Amino acid sequence: MPKIVATELDWIKLGLQKFAEGGIAALVVEQLAKLLGSSKTSFYWYFKNRAAYVKRIIAYWQEIATTSIIAHIEQHQALEPLQKVRRLLSAMFSSVEGKDFVFHLRKLGNAEPDYAELLLQIERQRIGYMSSLLAECGYAAEQSVNTAELLYSYYLGWHERNKHRILSTQEAEKQINLLIPWIEKSF
Repeated sequence: MPKIVATELDWIKLGLQKFAEGGIAALVVEQLAKLLGSSKTSFYWYFKNRAAYVKRIIAYWQEIATTSIIAHIEQHQALEPLQKVRRLLSAMFSSVEGKDFVFHLRKLGNAEPDYAELLLQIERQRIGYMSSLLAECGYAAEQSVNTAELLYSYYLGWHERNKHRILSTQEAEKQINLLIPWIEKSF
């Protein structure tokens, strides 16, 4: 059977899935190549080494799980700040597709500080965006940061409890309906 030429995005998407399932140990080039029906030469065409590959996976995850969500919400400039908060919460609670991505990235960061710094930057981006929305809603600066931190911590705990379940849209709405009144009380 002839080898398939895997694209860089094919490698990244498979790497994202495997990293979320098993962390760095799941990123064995030979096994990934086999899953893609490609050769490991294809891997080295796109990535200098596994470290470069992991950084591209993380960058891709950041784009799809953070940056593009923020950009999508910001496209709707006519939305009131609280409506933007609701959309952000909806995006946060509507999916657990990432499974254990954050867990494995945090674990990798414990062993290699560069990855801890990458995760810290991504979490700052996430918390910073929520904080800015809360400030637009009328929260004081310190209160918006503290509330954004609490919401993010709540989300991480919720995600941990639900990451292996198939969720309904009602589940996301339930979380939003629990949080919005609490958010509104504070401004």
